[in-house]
Parts: sequence; C-alpha cells; structure tokens
Amino acid sequence: MFRYHFEDGPATAVWQELAAFHNHDGGFGHALEPDVRSPSSSALATGIALRLLAETGAPADHPLVLEALDYLTGTLDPLTLTWRVLPLDANEYAHAPWWHDEDGSLARTFDEFQIIPRAELVAFLYHFANPAPAQWLVKVKDAAVLAIKHLPLGGGGGDDIVYALRLAQTKELPPADSESLIRRMREVAAASVTRDPEQWAAYSIPPLKLAPSPSSLLTDLFPEEIEQNLDYLVGTQTDGGYWEPTWTWGDFYPDSWPKARDEWRGEITLHNLLSLQAYGRLT
Repeated sequence: MFRYHFEDGPATAVWQELAAFHNHDGGFGHALEPDVRSPSSSALATGIALRLLAETGAPADHPLVLEALDYLTGTLDPLTLTWRVLPLDANEYAHAPWWHDEDGSLARTFDEFQIIPRAELVAFLYHFANPAPAQWLVKVKDAAVLAIKHLPLGGGGGDDIVYALRLAQTKELPPADSESLIRRMREVAAASVTRDPEQWAAYSIPPLKLAPSPSSLLTDLFPEEIEQNLDYLVGTQTDGGYWEPTWTWGDFYPDSWPKARDEWRGEITLHNLLSLQAYGRLT
C-alpha cells in the first residue's frame, strides 16, 4: 500500500499480496488485523480486505471481491442481520485482550455487532453491488443505519464512529441515508473527539482519526485541533521513521505482541503519512 500511494506501485501488486490472507471459504484472515492472529476467516478481516480493494480501485468482478461478497452473504445471521466480528476459534490463537470472547462477552462489548463490523461491511457491499444492492442488503443497510442513529457512539477509541463514517460517505448509499448519517456523525464527532494534545499519546480519538484528509466529512468541525494534531504527528515520529501504536496487549501473549506491534507500526505509519500528505505537510 505504501508503494501504491507513494511510489506509483500497481494496484495489482496489492491484490496479489492480499491473496496471501485469503481463505478457501472466500473470506480473509491470517492476522490481516494484527490484533487477531487466527488464520480463519472473519468479518473483521474481510472488511479490511474489501477496504483495501476499494481503495485501490478493484473492479466488482475481481475474484477476491466476488469471493469475499459470497463469504459475507453466507455468514450473515438472518435473524439479527449482523455478522459475528471474529471466528469462533479466535481464542485459540494469540489475540489482544479486548478481542477475547468469554461466554458471549465479545457481542456484549460490541453492541451485538450492530455497528462493528456491520457498518463497514454494508459500505463495501454497496460499493461493489452490481448493478444494484439485493433486497437482503437493503434490509441490512436499514438496520445498520437505525443502529447508528440510536446507539451511543464514541466509546473507547472511537472505532464505532470510524465504521459509521465509512457507511455515511459511501457514494452508492441512498442520499436520504447519507444525509441522516452525516448529521448524526457530526453531532457525535463534535462531542467525542479528543481535543487535548496531552491525551493523544494514550488510547483516544484524535481529530485526524475522524478527519484524516481535508475532504473528510468532519474536517470543518475542529480545524485548529487538526493543525495541532498534524504538528503532533511530526513531533512523534521515531528515529526509525515509524510511529508506535498507542496501545499494547499488556501481559496477553507476550511472545506474539512484538510481531503484532511491528505490523501496527507499518499500518499506523502509512496512515499518518497519508494524512500529512493530504494536508500538505510532506515536502
């Protein structure tokens, strides 16, 4: 992805790399999400794969896209219209403590999966819908939009807001849904963003997480804080050229955390460089 964004690398190279995380059931796993080391397919990792495929302009008929869509169609819970975020074997492999499932604790922590991972998955299912979303997808979309409107958002690190934003900014979404979601996102973001730079070194919701580029839906809500956040990024890049994650696994799987940390360093560094470039801070 770095080569794609900064060195005119081909999108096909990204797709070839993604194939290493692809499973025979059509989904993705193999620690594509570094905090979950299970090789099994998951809704979480499949959403990440679809994001990268969409970001690099993959066509709707690309085999990785088609198989991922089939996987999601086959794993949707028809009663709740949600996807379980992680595979059932996730506890058997190294993982971050917040991804540990004990007697259904994961579903309780993530609001029964009504936003994470559903909002992002609906966004990419709509993006790749050809020629139009199926009726079942419309029902899932309606349920996701309703959940975003009524559930409390912004807890923890604000990932639920990020997932909801991906749905809100999906061009293929019906305009009425987009408009209502954008209103909701602006209300939530204004109240939830972490404005104090002293807190950005901890697990928080810094402005650039919600407005990573000038074209983001929320950029106008905290322009001064965004400039401060950009200054903060410039000042916290390590001598090795990367940025560190603001979290650790603590005592959970101490032998596996270093590899996950290194993978997160790459992910976070790419994300930060893209924001710095978008706001004109790279020369």
